[in-house]
Amino acid sequence: LKLRPSGKLNVQVRHFREGEATPLEEEPKVAGGITRRRGAIKHQKIYEVKGHKFIEKFFRQPTFCAFCKEFLWGFGKQGYQCVSCQVTVHKRCHDKFLAKCPGSVKESQTTLYLRERFKMDVPHLFRVHNYMSPTFCDHCGSLLYGLFRQGLKCTQCKVNCHKKCEKHMANLCGVNQKLLSEVLATVKKDLAASPQSTVSNKARTPSAASQEALPDVVPPSAPRRSSTTSDLADSSEKAARENSWEARTGSVDGSTTKGPEEPAAPTSSPRPPLPGARSAPQTPSQEDRVKFRKYTLTDFHLLKVLGKGSFGKVLLAELKGSRRHYAVKCLKKDVVLEDDDVECTLIERRVLAMGTQHPFLCNLFCTFQSQSHLFFVMEFLNGGDLMFHIQQSGRFDQDRARFYAAEIVCALKFLHKKGIVYRDLKLDNVLLDRKGHVKIADFGMCKCGLGDTDKTSTFCGTPDYIAPEIIRGLHYNQSVDWWSFGILTYEMLIGQSPFNGTDEDELFWSVCNEEAYYPRFLSREAKSMLVLLLDKNPEKRLGMAGCSAGDVCDQPFFRPINWEKLEKKEVEPPFKPKLKSTADVSNFDSDFTMEKPVLTPVDPQILASMDQEQFKGFSYTNPAMTD
Repeated sequence: LKLRPSGKLNVQVRHFREGEATPLEEEPKVAGGITRRRGAIKHQKIYEVKGHKFIEKFFRQPTFCAFCKEFLWGFGKQGYQCVSCQVTVHKRCHDKFLAKCPGSVKESQTTLYLRERFKMDVPHLFRVHNYMSPTFCDHCGSLLYGLFRQGLKCTQCKVNCHKKCEKHMANLCGVNQKLLSEVLATVKKDLAASPQSTVSNKARTPSAASQEALPDVVPPSAPRRSSTTSDLADSSEKAARENSWEARTGSVDGSTTKGPEEPAAPTSSPRPPLPGARSAPQTPSQEDRVKFRKYTLTDFHLLKVLGKGSFGKVLLAELKGSRRHYAVKCLKKDVVLEDDDVECTLIERRVLAMGTQHPFLCNLFCTFQSQSHLFFVMEFLNGGDLMFHIQQSGRFDQDRARFYAAEIVCALKFLHKKGIVYRDLKLDNVLLDRKGHVKIADFGMCKCGLGDTDKTSTFCGTPDYIAPEIIRGLHYNQSVDWWSFGILTYEMLIGQSPFNGTDEDELFWSVCNEEAYYPRFLSREAKSMLVLLLDKNPEKRLGMAGCSAGDVCDQPFFRPINWEKLEKKEVEPPFKPKLKSTADVSNFDSDFTMEKPVLTPVDPQILASMDQEQFKGFSYTNPAMTD
């Protein structure tokens, strides 16, 4: 749209259906086996403030903020709305909201604080009112529709609201939340600063006073973080260095970098140069130039489509000038921005870069971007995924299932040790290399930075593999991965899922209330382990510290496994994929491989409206994969 006297407005119109349940599948599930691939889901991120559960929302009509009373400007998702009481606020105002959500606990500490300290428990006196001009609700922010008797007006403070919003209005008659929030924030700052100065003045001693004259120097050997979070901090520091590479090397699609990565922790300090000595110019070697080269799409030949979904496509590609083949995952930037998944893509890149540290994780070669897409270039695992193989054989024999399960256990333990919850373990995400060993891929659902006592609450995962605590809306930790591992092992041994349903609601009810069926042909050791893994109590589930049965590796089902040899890949796989060449795609669905390997174009107007700065620092080349 062209604006007068000047300017342009980019408008994107899409049609959404609301209020209709989406079935998990169009055809009823066949009880005899697993016949379909199942996509992952992820609910919107919830911001909890004073009991409100705020989510980002796109408002189709003019809407005003319930906190500052200003208009919600912007394109896309302009503000937040509580899923319980429908109150609407700016993104900048949601954490300052004082009113407690009516759907939350009435006698909470915050409510008592406001009631006892400030006597803020004054209900509104609403009366039906005829509005002579357009008026907006002070709660949900939308227009009061109608010709007469459109809404309610408080006779004391003149607040307006819909009739449906009256029950959600907090007892804050006559209170200006914006001003009070600013005053309370100032008071808290003063209270936080005054005790420290008072204590420091009282605690001053001659020795302490003399030490203040010394410079504040922290010895290099002083510990800066706890041992339980050292691995996570190290990976965060490494990611920060990786993000700085692109800023040092110029444009997004540059071909080469200016130099190799600086060492993270030098073992000894370099010698100072002699006076008057001239340093010789250092030119990067050919190996360094290759190692830190930045790739683009023009460096690859796209050969086949390996898979696709709502995220984008996975293509088989060959690096030009070599016979090396890679799997290239292509994400559309507009979809990433629309789903607010920019942070997830950076997390996925960071976890993929750790793949070289463990034998059962997919390795990352490099990442780069174009104006419209993000690209993950990973090792090509031509053995196919477990979903393809289980569809071919119906189910695996116990030895084969035990081998795959053992290697998956090693990978999960490595991720958990690094503070990472995988959250999307399923047959589709477990692939085989050319020798038959397992490798876990697709880290888009990972949650990083979770210690032994930390928990998270995002609703995500594949419906058939989602743990009961996620469905119930509880906070969770690594326990959800062990539940998914139990579902995956059940499917490998029995050939079908333990819980069924024609839609999400029925499936989730089955997961939370029903018990899995164990056929007679299942061995006693396999059944006992599955019962422990599918325990609906996350604290007592196998894999967690509270499980009375001990560690997963100590279960009778894994008694034939030599764990040391397994992690060194010295155990011969029970199945080796049949391959004709390194580029063989016979172990992938023909529905995908028959498609033409092209990228879906993005509308130029949408492309022009995207903020490319949000993807700054995405491009990366893994030094360990270019040797």
